[in-house]
Amino acid sequence: MLANPALRPSQQLMPRRFQDTPSGSSMARHSPSGMSRVAAPSTFDGTTPVATGGRGTVAVVGAGLAGLSTAKYLSELGFKPIVVEARDVLGGKVAAWQDEDGDWYETGLHIFFGAYPNMLQLFTELGIQDRLQWKEHTMIFALPEKPGEFSRFDFPPLVPAPLNGIIAILLNTQLLSWSEKVQFAFALLPVIWEEVSGNGQKYVEEMDKYSFSEYMAMLGAPKRVVDEVFIAMSKALAFVKPEDLSATVVLTALNRFLKETEGSKMAFLDGAPPERLCKPMVERIEANGGEVRMKNPLREIVLDDQGKVKHLKIADLEKGGTYELEADAYVSAMPVDILKKFVPEQWSEKDEFKKLDGLEGIPVINVHVWLDKKVCDVDQLMFSRSKLLSVYADMSNTCKEYFDKDKSMLELVFADHVDGTEKWIGRPGWCLSVCLSVCLSSPSFASSSSSNNVSVCSILSIFFPLLCELYCVWLVS
Repeated sequence: MLANPALRPSQQLMPRRFQDTPSGSSMARHSPSGMSRVAAPSTFDGTTPVATGGRGTVAVVGAGLAGLSTAKYLSELGFKPIVVEARDVLGGKVAAWQDEDGDWYETGLHIFFGAYPNMLQLFTELGIQDRLQWKEHTMIFALPEKPGEFSRFDFPPLVPAPLNGIIAILLNTQLLSWSEKVQFAFALLPVIWEEVSGNGQKYVEEMDKYSFSEYMAMLGAPKRVVDEVFIAMSKALAFVKPEDLSATVVLTALNRFLKETEGSKMAFLDGAPPERLCKPMVERIEANGGEVRMKNPLREIVLDDQGKVKHLKIADLEKGGTYELEADAYVSAMPVDILKKFVPEQWSEKDEFKKLDGLEGIPVINVHVWLDKKVCDVDQLMFSRSKLLSVYADMSNTCKEYFDKDKSMLELVFADHVDGTEKWIGRPGWCLSVCLSVCLSSPSFASSSSSNNVSVCSILSIFFPLLCELYCVWLVS
């Protein structure tokens, strides 16, 4: 947040990881079934009249979920938010584009967990909670050594946490042996005990000094547990290998899953995020007197003599030229890599902003593949357990808008987990969207000049044996 007159980035930029619950929040927390788990009144009911802009103007940079939700709540508190977005599409990391044939392609594979109370509350306040398609309470892991087969962790209904998770682990007979399950259970005891004693989150945050691999080794968990289960989970949560990922990240998610019965239950949005989630927020913002300005990228944060924000220099790509946006307060809802580029030199030497240097974006490629035949009948997110493919889903099964009973539309997330792939997977140009109509035997992610020519076909054929010799359309973003 870039605020006048005082700026406290050390507090405002601190990552919240997976807590999803603001300190002191009075928001109700809802389960996937819509039943309230905590009987606290919501601050807004969506119909409360507000004094439009009566409390001042707030400039918000970025129209992703963070920027739009911030603007929504500010407008309901009586402020006038002005959201500026560089692109011509809403959503940020959940953006999606529609081509001339009417097909949508997304910037990522987006899942909503039952352990996301703030997000679920937002859906409720917007009156769009029916747009979440809740799936069977299970986690599905691919078996690369058995192409086309999967191993499941099924959470039994009506059994409270953490017992439902323990039963899910015990009933799985394909990934772990009984001795490994017992060792794994003992490794989880400290987390469970600290949660029962009321120190759960404090303990989780203290484990930040360890990588997740170091943490599991310290507790005596079998290495195969990390290799078979948590490599996939780490990649799904943060696109980072367990040996490079803070134990706090995985433990925060586990802590929620272990104490919330439906915390690990997953839902897909029933259509493209810009239309089905972002647009209702824009409508609420504008109804309350706020503005959302598309194709208005930030060019510069201009400071006054005291080092406070004087105004933002904004470009108008529709009309041409630039203009000065002045407000009573300023909020950055930009990704950290973009924010780094705009930090004024006067701020760059401050200790708080130096901490940004320790934050690094991770290159990820999202691939859509349209097929002329059905290759998968799984209606759920799937964890790949491969070194390059992170998670994937057949969106023709999981999403109402993309439903097709005869053809598959695969959405696959590839991340940097193979030594050397960082030389090409994050290379300039791969962030562009490219549509390729090709035979499945030919496509690869790397250029012919790359020494890391990883064949997409060889990876996908492991998970979808029926994929061979089908005609498909590839779309990379």
